This record gives sequence, C-alpha cells and structure tokens, in this order.
Amino acid sequence: MRCIAYCIAESLHLNSIADYFKKQNYYIEFFRDVLYVTHKNSPAEMFFFRIGCFVTWALTAREERKLALQLKQFSINLLDVQEIDYFIFRYGNKTSLQSHRRNVDIITLEEEEVPIKLAISYGLAQSVKLEAFEESVQKTIRINDSLPRELATKGSISLSGKDISKRMGEIFLERSFVNLNSEYLDMPEYFWQFPGLENYYLMTEKFLDISRRVNSLNQRLDILHGLLDMLNSQLQHRHASLLETIIIILIVLEIILTFIKFHL
Repeated sequence: MRCIAYCIAESLHLNSIADYFKKQNYYIEFFRDVLYVTHKNSPAEMFFFRIGCFVTWALTAREERKLALQLKQFSINLLDVQEIDYFIFRYGNKTSLQSHRRNVDIITLEEEEVPIKLAISYGLAQSVKLEAFEESVQKTIRINDSLPRELATKGSISLSGKDISKRMGEIFLERSFVNLNSEYLDMPEYFWQFPGLENYYLMTEKFLDISRRVNSLNQRLDILHGLLDMLNSQLQHRHASLLETIIIILIVLEIILTFIKFHL
C-alpha cells in the first residue's frame, strides 16, 4: 500500500481542514500541531501538519492528487513546486524502514495502530519539509553563484546598486525564513508527552538522514551569508567610490573658481 508525504505550502489551516472533513462525516482528531483524519468506510488515514505538509496512508494516487488540490484553499503561501516522497508500507513482525533494490523505501508496521503511524509521519513530514528548504536555498545559491566568479575576474559586479540591494534582500529573506522555521526540524514536543513512541520517530529520522541534511542545510545558509556579506561590501565600495568622485569634483570646481577669481 502507498504512503506518501507532501509539502505544498508554508503552513496549513488545520481548523479549516477539520471543518471541511467533518462536514463530509470523516472522523477527526487533533494531536499537537497535527490533524488526523479517517473514514469508517475506508482504510485510508491522513495526517495534516501545521508546517504545510501532510502524510497519507493507503490512499490511491488519484485520491492523493485530488486531496492536494483540495488543500490549496486551506494553505498559506503555496510552494511553486510541491515536494513529494513516496513509500510503500506493509504489516509484519517488527516496525522498520528499509530501502528496496528498486529504489522504493518500504515501511513495515508491527501493528495497525494510529500512534505508530503518527510517530513515523512526524519524521516523514519533517523530511519532506526539509526538502522544500533545501530546494529553496539551493535555488537562491544557483541564481547568485556567478557573482563571486564575476568579482574574481572583473574586480566588480555588473549589477546596479538597486539590483544589489534587491539581491541582498532576497538572500536575507531566505536565511530568515529557514532560521525562523528551523524548529520544525527539532524533536516534536508530542514525544515529550508520549516518550514510548519516540523510538519510532528516531528510527524514521535516522533512516531519512535528517540530522546530516540539517547540517548540510546550515552549510548552505553559511554560503548565503557569505554572498550577503560580499554584496554588502560591493555596495559599500560603490558608495565610497561615489563619495570620492563627488569630493574630487568639488575640489576641481573649487580650484577652477579660485583660478577665475584670481585672474579677475
């Protein structure tokens, strides 16, 4: 059966989603920053996270696409490109995650219990949210990666002062967005209340290599910080050069006026 993790927006209105499904006779239950939805006539289960992600269990591909479209009305700041992770889940003797030789990750569940799926879903949601962060930061780096080479070869950047300021603003917003939302990648507070489920989350976090990817993301943010400093230095250099030019012009004008006054 299919298990899919989506990241479609910066955040989701969970209360509005709950009202939407409640009107259609779905069963809903709130956990910490998570909405659980299921229906008595369907084996499918859905977990909606406030961080703009949702994880589905046993939905068909068609139902998943339909759900993603329905959620747009309850989304804040939709992503330009949705991030999606695909898994297959089954039931067995022991809960585990493993990679299949066909590049399909398989989740094995020891029980058909909501808390276990919730614990794993926390990890899946964090992973797909991290993918959105990674892509956003990498996109900003790609847009600006020619600037250091240009500075190294030409000694200056062929951008106007206004364009440099705009690039600085974009980089600053990117760093601020990731830093302000970095708590999404920490251990969810839910497991402080239910420590018995923490091992399922940690197993998922380790399998998806979230800690290493967070460190890698921080390194990319350091690159953005370096770009920001470089652009700021270039802008200050242009400002200083402009002031020097103005001073030189004023001095020349003063000399000319003094010369004219002397001869008159």
